[in-house]
Amino acid sequence: MSNSSFYDNAPSLFIQSGVDKSQLFGLNSARDVRHFVLRGTGGCGLMSPQDAVGLRNLELALTGRTAEGQTDPSLPRFSGLCLFGGTRMVRKDNPEIVIPGITEVFPAIEKYCDKAAMLGVIAKVGHLRYTQHGIIISDEPDSEYCTIIHPTQTSCVLLQPSADMQASWDDEFKECVRIVHSLIPLSWKGLLLAYNGGGVTEKEIRTWAIHGQRNPAWNVLLVKGSGRKCDELANDDKFLADHPTVHVCENDIDHMREKLIELDALVEAQPEPESK
Repeated sequence: MSNSSFYDNAPSLFIQSGVDKSQLFGLNSARDVRHFVLRGTGGCGLMSPQDAVGLRNLELALTGRTAEGQTDPSLPRFSGLCLFGGTRMVRKDNPEIVIPGITEVFPAIEKYCDKAAMLGVIAKVGHLRYTQHGIIISDEPDSEYCTIIHPTQTSCVLLQPSADMQASWDDEFKECVRIVHSLIPLSWKGLLLAYNGGGVTEKEIRTWAIHGQRNPAWNVLLVKGSGRKCDELANDDKFLADHPTVHVCENDIDHMREKLIELDALVEAQPEPESK
């Protein structure tokens, strides 16, 4: 009789309230991966369909695949710890339809990146609802979609000020900054990878840029051509000159891959050992 259970591969869910911080979330996964932390941020519901098309470029560049989606063993891929929003947007009238957003990129790369851990950080910005299609964390009445906890990730943490208080979207990036702060002194390298995004994304980019002025381990990569705040900052010559750890890549696979290699986010795939 098999000892396997239906929940064996289910993500771990941690809940943090107020100043209480989990010592298990993040650090447990961090023990077994390369000392590189990638934080992915950017556009979700307000990203235009035209801008969302380029998310596929990012996914391919991170996983060592060609423009046609074929795995190429000669191409490097991401390994390390990845922090992302931990959510998914689905249509209210048909929850089988996923709305494209930055939070879809990182769970999608996990099956190609066996040396990576995907950790979701989620702000409890609304009243939680448990449904057959997932746990709803945000449901704006005028929106065609709602936001659920992403069903595929290594582990996730839900942030709440208290049991009955709602968090803000800012709390997600602030918690990610706190986690990175704990890793950088342990000789980790960090990279904020930003695609599209609005006001909250801009706050996070500027926070990393300021930290980068003090410590070059805090790097930022803006995808130029992804729209909105990323394009605005990628075209701001003074901002880039004042913050040398902020880098820019074009919205195509080859240039993304080039910059990700330069910033040490991608590593060569290790050959399988020969059988005796």
